[in-house]
Amino acid sequence: MNRIAFPGRTFLAIIAAGLLFLTATRTEASSTNTDFPDDMLPALHYFLDLVKIENGSALDAQKISSLIGFLLSSKPADARYRADDSFGAPSAYHEFSVNTNLQHIIGYTMDADIPSFFFWPSSLRLAQWTRVEGGDRQFARLSAASADLKEPFILKGTEHITITPDQHTGAYYSYDVDKVVILCPYKKGKVMISIYRQQKPSAVGRKGVVLGTDDEWNYLYTRDKGLNLSGLGWVNTYMYDSFNITVYYEADPSVPSVSCGTISWVKAGWAGINMVQPKHIHRGLVRVATAFKTILESPRLPEPARLAETFAKCRNLPTPTLREYAKDYLAGLEQRIASSDTLRKKVGGAFDSQALLSQMNRDELYAVLALDYFKKILGRNPVMDSHPF
Repeated sequence: MNRIAFPGRTFLAIIAAGLLFLTATRTEASSTNTDFPDDMLPALHYFLDLVKIENGSALDAQKISSLIGFLLSSKPADARYRADDSFGAPSAYHEFSVNTNLQHIIGYTMDADIPSFFFWPSSLRLAQWTRVEGGDRQFARLSAASADLKEPFILKGTEHITITPDQHTGAYYSYDVDKVVILCPYKKGKVMISIYRQQKPSAVGRKGVVLGTDDEWNYLYTRDKGLNLSGLGWVNTYMYDSFNITVYYEADPSVPSVSCGTISWVKAGWAGINMVQPKHIHRGLVRVATAFKTILESPRLPEPARLAETFAKCRNLPTPTLREYAKDYLAGLEQRIASSDTLRKKVGGAFDSQALLSQMNRDELYAVLALDYFKKILGRNPVMDSHPF
């Protein structure tokens, strides 16, 4: 990590990054960091530990009540909630609501045929279940159980994740997480709790570029290590650890509204030093929630069954076909960059369509084309007119 070879350089880099990360908006500066209530911490520990425990253990209803009770409680407008230091990483909390029902959310996000990154496009490049206890049929069982929920249903497995580039540094990371999804009845409604824990430090951070505004969901991914910051291009950064608990609560099946709360812990930086603060995590949670809510409330979003049918048919498209379409995609992206002074300045000499295309594996080819087609469905200015789906 160049810590010994370039001690002064590392020190300067850390200071520079500190100045970058400490930059806050007025809203962030006026917010107050507030610890979770005492009854929340045992609940958080309990759910994070569930990721490591074999299926079959009964769920603790009191721990579920603690999460939902906090989700529904009134809170000061300027409060920014976080967990204590016992988790070994900084944390933040964010809550929001989605005007749909929980069955729809499950139908979209827990279907093996629908790319799950569709619903978190500003934060996820790829998200793939690499292992599911009981096999992929567990997704269909989860969806069926949610339609007439009588008892808890638990899905467990492992997911491989690649995130989108950071808006400021350009860095993106890939890592594996252990994950558990819990679906259970609660009072008159039902609740889904999604939990993950990163297995080990990520692969080294690589340089990417956010093209345009973040809600356009256009990104460049290079294989170059480092950051897109002057004087810091050489830094090897890592996501050292991350874990998350997200609660989706539908109080009344007859009312299309789901209350959501998400708690996330992130530890990242270089030379073993964490550079993440709670405000950075909160900013990321807002970014995630905004895209999620926008998509699920879009009047143009097809029903889950229609989306699943479309992408089930194209799952086995030949790789050469994907590569040809990706070539067109990159050509279209290059035209957009060439026509924008802002984008040209941001990308500089980094855009080499042939190099980018040659570096993309099948999953990455599929992902970029699928997301662009999804943008077409939603009427969100896709790069291409024609797609292989």
